Amino acid sequence: MSEASDDRDEPAGRDGYTHPSYEHQPYPPRGPQPGAGLALGSLVCSIAGFVVCAPLAIAGIVMGHIAFYRARRGRGTGGALAVAGFVIGYAALIVWSIVLPLVVHALVQSGVFG
Repeated sequence: MSEASDDRDEPAGRDGYTHPSYEHQPYPPRGPQPGAGLALGSLVCSIAGFVVCAPLAIAGIVMGHIAFYRARRGRGTGGALAVAGFVIGYAALIVWSIVLPLVVHALVQSGVFG
């Protein structure tokens, strides 16, 4: 055997060459890129804001802006979902700001609060 094969644990190839072994990698392996969970949560909260209540729409708007910022900076995915989330959240707030005063006015007129 040659001296090169004595120093290394790997067997020599057909041509007698052994690959150099590295004691460590120069950079640690990167984990997976963050997914679109925040953007998806934004979309779900904004849609639920139409049906349930306005605070869910506000949560959808906040999460949508954060997810969009992260996607634009390259620290996450789901930029389009984030935009859809905060646009639908703003639309839900507009709808609630129109509907809620009308409902309160109708209840006052019917004598529920009187």
